[in-house]
Amino acid sequence: MRHPLLHLESDPRGEMTHYGGLVLAQQFVRRFRVAQRLDEALVLFKRHAPYHESDHVLALAYTLYADGTCLEDQAVLQGSEAVRRLVGACRIPDPTTAGDFLRRFRTAQDIEQLSGIIDEVQEAVWSKLSGKARRRRKKHEFALVDLDGHIKPLYGVQKEGADFSYDGRWSYQPLVVSLGGSGECLRVVNQPGSARPSDAAAKALKEVLPRVLRHFRNALVRGDTDFDRCDIFNTVMDEGAYFAIGARLYPKRAALVGAIAEKDWKPFFPRAEREERGGPLRQGYTKNWRRQKAAERGFRTLRTVKQWLSEIDYQPHGLDSACRMIVRRVLIEESDGQGALFTHFRYRLVLTNLPRSYTPGQVIDLTYQRCDQENVIEQLGQGIAGWRMPVAEFMGNSAWLQTARLAWNLGKWIAQLALPREVVRWEWKRFRRHYVYIAAKVLKSGRRLVVRLAGSHRFLPDILTAHARLQT
Repeated sequence: MRHPLLHLESDPRGEMTHYGGLVLAQQFVRRFRVAQRLDEALVLFKRHAPYHESDHVLALAYTLYADGTCLEDQAVLQGSEAVRRLVGACRIPDPTTAGDFLRRFRTAQDIEQLSGIIDEVQEAVWSKLSGKARRRRKKHEFALVDLDGHIKPLYGVQKEGADFSYDGRWSYQPLVVSLGGSGECLRVVNQPGSARPSDAAAKALKEVLPRVLRHFRNALVRGDTDFDRCDIFNTVMDEGAYFAIGARLYPKRAALVGAIAEKDWKPFFPRAEREERGGPLRQGYTKNWRRQKAAERGFRTLRTVKQWLSEIDYQPHGLDSACRMIVRRVLIEESDGQGALFTHFRYRLVLTNLPRSYTPGQVIDLTYQRCDQENVIEQLGQGIAGWRMPVAEFMGNSAWLQTARLAWNLGKWIAQLALPREVVRWEWKRFRRHYVYIAAKVLKSGRRLVVRLAGSHRFLPDILTAHARLQT
């Protein structure tokens, strides 16, 4: 690196932008008529002077899709002539106007209308993926619907609808319903911090499962022990789907578990251990430095020694029929660095109505694959700033969550429709570096609008191919 002397000059023309990858999001919005759907169903303005509802929603979604983390970051798109040309607008709403727009959501019906529009677009994408074209989804696939909650701490005392969570934090606690595998967000419901995520789960599933079952062969609802509720079980069974949900160890259930005969316990090896046993032998051995340090300092540590599985029939209170209760017995060894102190058993329960063709081991594998939803929740906050909660009004923050859901799904939909398969699993940071951050010049040539992308970009061929696929 010789660090030569550089001479800086300013270009008065504003044709350049480093958000050249917005062409894919813009082409998707055009292909699936997202703006038209928003204007037809969402009515918040009496007069459109000069913005429509779709202008505000899509401006917020594009801001989050690019790299915005708050309302003020919308000014970056607002001040870019190239971006305005790219989306076909003479102006983009100001950040203060965007905040005023969020405050126009005053009732739950307004939020449901915005969520319903996103649902329509999602179904249109699923219909496209269900076609006969290569790389597209097939009707016989099994949908994995994951339920989980997230505590969003709030640092402002004027946040409407906030409350104290179970651990004393002033917060909201939204429910997140996602689709396993693709990571699409099926529903996000804002709630006070004092509410349990499972309080809104039955209603959310009643809205989500009919849509899912129209495009998938069947659905499996998964969740942790907070969702061990009869209203959720009944909703899933009424819709004709399956559930596999972690269960609490109540005294009655503990008595049933204690009555299981020793001969009914079958050895169980976790999936990672099974894959390691069946794979090639590891070259060399890497020490467990954490365990070694804990032993040196005399810390008490817990170690899983062995696991077993068993199954019993169990009818939860409020259900008309019995379901399967899969019991996992875990042998735990506790030591203090000088040797084992004692061992004891821990029990983990899973309630499911999956048919008997699914073995207890397969049920456990399916149930604990839902832990990937923690990555979805983390990326909703770190990837697209979905947990920002920028205004004081509860409904306004709920509308922000719906817009974040749209921005999140834009990336997932584009990846499934037009990009390589592995892109669906990428983190947003990596996705942006490859398919959003690309230098581009937006020119008007005659009656055409031409976007010239930097030829040196590593993934330019993929972007050109994706743009062509989104046009068909």
